[in-house]
This record gives sequence, structure tokens and C-alpha cells, in this order.
Amino acid sequence: MTKLQNIIYISGSGRSGSTLLERIIHSSYGVSALGEFHCLWRLHENDITCSCATPFITDGFWQPVLKNAGIDPAALAQLRDLEDRVCRTSFIASHRFDIKALRKNPDVQRFLDIQFRIYEAVADASGSTVLVDSSKAGPRAWLMACHPMVRTIHLYRDPADVILSWRSAKFDPGMGQEMKRMTVAAAATDWWKVEYLVKRLGRNTPVARMDYSELCANPEHTIGKALAKLSLSSDPVPAWIDPTSVKSKDNYHSLNGNPDRFDKGPIRISKREADWSKVSAAERLKIASVAKILRVILPSNPTS
Repeated sequence: MTKLQNIIYISGSGRSGSTLLERIIHSSYGVSALGEFHCLWRLHENDITCSCATPFITDGFWQPVLKNAGIDPAALAQLRDLEDRVCRTSFIASHRFDIKALRKNPDVQRFLDIQFRIYEAVADASGSTVLVDSSKAGPRAWLMACHPMVRTIHLYRDPADVILSWRSAKFDPGMGQEMKRMTVAAAATDWWKVEYLVKRLGRNTPVARMDYSELCANPEHTIGKALAKLSLSSDPVPAWIDPTSVKSKDNYHSLNGNPDRFDKGPIRISKREADWSKVSAAERLKIASVAKILRVILPSNPTS
């Protein structure tokens, strides 16, 4: 019998601090963080590297998990196909932004059923009762919310910081190359879409909102408040060393995402300030102008 009780889904735009948050929660007893779980079917297996630094195709954790879950290439292809159809803002809108309507859709049910076969196998392999999925995608937050085990944390970060981060170079040792850099327009659109969708989601189901700046300024209080709002079957307690650092835990098998997931030492929690010197004056003005518009359209409390 599986030990799985809850999935914590971290929603947010890219470069919002989700890897930091998942690593902190992962330090708790009985919790395992999976990183960007949707990489299992979005990426070719040769492009996935576990945070233990082992290539996915030979990984001693993920390969037995998939085998025990009965997941073969055909099942992953089916997840890709289902995601293409149901993990879309237009699909959510066609169901009138209604969780009950989405929950009845056969494709949504199948999409979740296959994923939960893997989640259950991960719980069995790790002995964890709570799993953390930091895939972040807004449409998938809606689909995940259709399952009674899932709880959502939305991690908000100011749009100027997010857009600037997407314009800055960042090397990913897992991929062996620099991470992609979005245009200002693409980063702004991604931020807007996630914020809009989670604002609507918060009208259907409880969403624990967390601000990246507040997380870095007062980590223990901010995380404790968010986790309490989730009404989990058992409350995770991060392994705090002091008010701004957490002890890393073994058995961390996070999938592709921020390269910080490869760090093995204590997790130091501090805000990464935007470095405006890395972009031209013209681009600074563009980012600041776009961010100002986004703050007006979607204020900093996206779930209210």
C-alpha cells in the first residue's frame, strides 16, 4: 500500500524561485521533491539529468520507479499527447474555468491517472508521504487541482525581476549548456499567463500564495504560513539550521530545472537581486515599462 498522502504543486512563472522553495520543503522528513516533473514526457530521456548528477537513462532511482509504475515509452508518448490537448489555457477556458467540469473530462482523468501511477511509485520508493512537483505551468496547476490529493502553492515574483532573469545568461550543468534566454515579450507573456491563471484558480480552490521577497526576508514564517494553509495530511517541517538556512537532505531526485538543484551543501536563503548592469539602457527601460503595466493588470496578490 502506498504511503502517498499529498502532492504539493508549485505554480509560478519561470525564474520565480521555485527550485529554492522545493529544496527547502524537500528537507522535511517524509517529503520528496521531484523538480519539474513534466520533463519526464516533455524531454527526450537523453536530455534529462537527475539532481544526483546521474543521466536519466541509467539513474538508479527513476528507472526502477518507472518500471514499477508500468510506464514505458508508449505511456510517456500518451502523456505528451494528452498534455498537448488538455494542458492549454484555451482548454481550461473552454470548460469555463470550472474545476468540476474539468474533473469530468475523460482526457483530464487519463492525464492525471498516468501521472499518479508514477507518483505512487515514487512514494513507495522513497518512503515519502508528500511529494513536491515544481513544474510551475499555469494550465497544469488547474489540471492538478482536479485531484483531491493535490495542494497548490503559488510563488509570486515581481515581473521586472523575472523578465531580467530571463534576459541574463545562466549555465545548466545538467544540460551542459547555457539555459535558454527569453525575449522581453515572451518572458512578460509567460509571467502574465501564469499569474492570470492562478488568480482564476484561487476562485475555485484554495491556493497558498507566497511572495519571493517575503520568502527570502523571513523564510521560516513565510513557508510555515503557506504550508499551514494547504491543510496537508501531515505538516512538513523543513530542517532549519538557523533562520536563513536549511540542511540539505539525501534522496533528492529532482528533474531538470534550475542548476541550483545540483548543490549539495546547506541551502542558504537569500534574495537574488536583479543585476540591471547586464542589459542595455534601452532594454532596462523596456523591461521597467512592461513590468509597470503587468503590475497594474495583475497586482501582487494574484490569488485574491
